[in-house]
Amino acid sequence: MNNDDFQQKKIEKKKNRPLFSNSNEKKIPENMKYITILAIIISLLKVGWSCRTIEELDECAYSFDIISNPSIPIPTNDQEVQTLCSNTQSGLKCLNDEAKECAKGSIKAILVKVITDLTDGINHRCADPGERTEFARHIQCFHDDTKAAPIRNCVNRHIAMMERVSTIDKSLRLGGGCCGSHYFRKCIIDTIQAGCGGDSADYFNEMIEAAVGQNMELMCKELSDIGKCDAKYDQTTWTELKAIMDSNEPIGEHQYKTLIPIIIKMLKEA
Repeated sequence: MNNDDFQQKKIEKKKNRPLFSNSNEKKIPENMKYITILAIIISLLKVGWSCRTIEELDECAYSFDIISNPSIPIPTNDQEVQTLCSNTQSGLKCLNDEAKECAKGSIKAILVKVITDLTDGINHRCADPGERTEFARHIQCFHDDTKAAPIRNCVNRHIAMMERVSTIDKSLRLGGGCCGSHYFRKCIIDTIQAGCGGDSADYFNEMIEAAVGQNMELMCKELSDIGKCDAKYDQTTWTELKAIMDSNEPIGEHQYKTLIPIIIKMLKEA
């Protein structure tokens, strides 16, 4: 090989050499490359979702709370029932989307299941013209404020009760939530019975059972009704919680409009 050929080979070798090269550089394993790419894709997908504040979630729930929210008219015909259905479905979607995108671990699993079950029940009732007619018939009682006000009082006292539950010892909170919910349901149904009659009380009791009965049974197995709460739950705490529901004293302004923020707070602190 003459000198010209030797020089030509050196030039070609330099051309083929990477621009930035390090003889000590370790080759990245293929699986690490895929993990890195996946992490980048996930991070890019998350950029498009902004988690809501607790106040915004409260508004999502309040947007379809026909008992507490005075801006929601009591429906008088099928079209108005369908409008309420649409608003309820939108509000539940807001909560469900948030749970899927922003909640984690067991909190996510609980919230998604409860909200999905509620949504399925609402979708079934709203899709059936006969169910809509039945709902419109029973809800007419709520037009009379002398009958609706005591029902709203049950809701407000339940929020006050759950605010108290959220501050007690963590070991008592699940039981407090279970027993408080049973007592709230009794308040609602007894009040509807007195103001709207037994037929409407049975209707709304069945609606509550269909909406939350299965999940309550799963979470509150040891405290599945008021009788078991009387027998098994911490008596000092239970007496205090019942007193909140039974009191005739005025209730101060709540921090939130619905139970959603309180439930999320307790789940996060569990």
